[in-house]
Amino acid sequence: MIRSGHVLVVDDDPVIRHLMQRTLQSQGCEVMIAASASEALSSALAQPPDIILLDVMLPDTDGLEICQRIRAEPLLAEVPVIMITSLNDAESRLRSLEVGADDFITKPIDFIELRARVGSILRLNRYRRLLEERTQRLRVEEEMMRRNRELSLLNAFIISTAAKLQTSHHAEESLHHACTVLVQALDLARAEGWMLLEPQAELMQAFVSDEPNPEPQQRMVISAEQAQLLIHDEAVTSWVARGTPLDTAPATSTDWLMRYYGKSPLIAPITIKGRVAGMIALLPSDNRLLDMQERAFAQSLISALSQSIETSLLHQQLQRHAEHLEETVAMRTNELQAERDRTQAILEALGEAVIVTDAECIISYVNPSATLLTGYSSSEMIGRSWCTMQQNESASLLYRAIRNHVRTGRMWRGEVLSSRRDGSTYDAALTVAPIFEPQRTTSPIGMVSIQRDITPLKVAERMKDQFISNVSHELRTPLSIIALHSGNLDTLYDRLNDGQRRQLIREVRAQVERLDDLIGDILELSRIDSGQLRIEDRRVNLADVLRQEAEQLRPLAERKNQHLELVLDEQLNLHGDPAHLGQCVRNLISNAIKYTPQGGQISCECRRIDPSNNDLNAQDWPDYNPSDSGAWAGLRVVDTGIGIAPEHIGHLFERFYRVQNQTRVPGTGLGLAITRELITRHGGWTAVASQPGVGSIFAFYVPLAAEG
Repeated sequence: MIRSGHVLVVDDDPVIRHLMQRTLQSQGCEVMIAASASEALSSALAQPPDIILLDVMLPDTDGLEICQRIRAEPLLAEVPVIMITSLNDAESRLRSLEVGADDFITKPIDFIELRARVGSILRLNRYRRLLEERTQRLRVEEEMMRRNRELSLLNAFIISTAAKLQTSHHAEESLHHACTVLVQALDLARAEGWMLLEPQAELMQAFVSDEPNPEPQQRMVISAEQAQLLIHDEAVTSWVARGTPLDTAPATSTDWLMRYYGKSPLIAPITIKGRVAGMIALLPSDNRLLDMQERAFAQSLISALSQSIETSLLHQQLQRHAEHLEETVAMRTNELQAERDRTQAILEALGEAVIVTDAECIISYVNPSATLLTGYSSSEMIGRSWCTMQQNESASLLYRAIRNHVRTGRMWRGEVLSSRRDGSTYDAALTVAPIFEPQRTTSPIGMVSIQRDITPLKVAERMKDQFISNVSHELRTPLSIIALHSGNLDTLYDRLNDGQRRQLIREVRAQVERLDDLIGDILELSRIDSGQLRIEDRRVNLADVLRQEAEQLRPLAERKNQHLELVLDEQLNLHGDPAHLGQCVRNLISNAIKYTPQGGQISCECRRIDPSNNDLNAQDWPDYNPSDSGAWAGLRVVDTGIGIAPEHIGHLFERFYRVQNQTRVPGTGLGLAITRELITRHGGWTAVASQPGVGSIFAFYVPLAAEG
């Protein structure tokens, strides 16, 4: 019995299919059957058989046509096909051979003949596969031997080249060695090359030929002028790097290429430090063309030469650098010392108070102005915590909040009310900046604070604020617009209908409410600027504050058919003043309701924000940097309102600032300014992002209370 094979039987007669299946299975064959041409083709493509028995007469198509389609399929092109036919004329057999049939069996089928023919073809297939496998193994072995020989040559070349390149004077010898190896390995007629390691360096040339005594003029590969011209011509270097034919070479290289007229050289670049520094031309014997394997070997060897030369040049550069290193270090040391002395002199003479601390906020340096401003001596301040320098508890709380803010890598600027050693107070413009190591700009190693006494300026401001406060109280009396509407109501009462009267009354009330809001906001800012605003230091749950304020304002949103959504993190505990935080939240939600049209969406969210929030989308939380250290409570109000143009974003938190196209919406222009001042005094900051026609995001961030 022959070794099993895979046979596909295609016949529309079920009796014949069954008999052929049993006959072939008794031979040990695996048999698939198909009753139609389409079924046969799909079965053959799904599992290519070793042989196909194909009936000429099929119900859906002619067997000859399906044979032709089988031969057109790359997967089935080599599969033997035996035609089963009742036609015994020469013309039918000729047509079968033309479409790709390999043999014939006539009906009625002689099953002994069928077994013999199938067995014979399966044996031939098996012998063919064995021969192909043996041929493939031989090819692989030959390729491995060739690659081993090339690798041995490359290894020997790299080792010898490294030894020759101990000094720059051996680069030309290495070039000659590379040409020699290429001539021997690739059976070349000659190999020649040239290099200019630097634009103004001496030209290096190499010429190796299989002729015993080449003519002397041939050894002159190129002139120095030609070499300079070629390596500085971008078109030439690009052409040689691409490896394109000689007939596409730029005109600049024509003079040099004339020495290869009538030949077919391979010209490869020698690349040093990313630029073409030379070329090698390989001329095969009998003017033949190098095959792909030979080209790859040549490119590998030339690349090894380039890398070896470049490594040698880098080594020389490193040696020269090392020779000057001590001198450079000494010079830089002197410069740093001079810079330190200069900085020390500037700090000592500076009129502002400068205090430097370490990462734990312990004072390490104070300048003379700091001792004069605070009344403490330098010995009393150095080694003491910067946050405990203030005798007032509220000021100490602010200093701790500033410290926490600066630890995140941010600069803090503002005005504070500080105390001296004798208990007196002074107003100061305070700037506190983090100090980083040059190589690490993420974690501050300390901070520097600069204070400038602005007490005289603050006195003048307080006088101005007092004036504004007095004027604001006077503004509570009816103003011109109220007088106008009330006068109209009085004089024209009998001529007006009820609707017109109510409209005048509503306008009067609206103006009164607007004046009242304006006066209240001005007074709030006056208290902030004058230092009279007291901030309680209580443990506050920000989610409770947001929930309370949102519920109070929900009727205003429902009046405009707006959907007000809350997303709360119940674990947001912080130290602050609940009334002031509530005022900030109220200002943001109230603005969202005002500037969002009928049926709009308003979302209020508070959550914990720290670098561990991998699901946090920084674009949804404006002005928050995921690299900021520490844990923060973030609160944002997102609306689908009219949005704000980019040119207005930077001014939104300024006092009395209002966007020109939004002045028809009632407001004082002070709510956001008050919000920023209050959040700043809680050690946080405010932010905004907006897109006209889409909506806005207003947010603020305050530090969370320490757990426990």
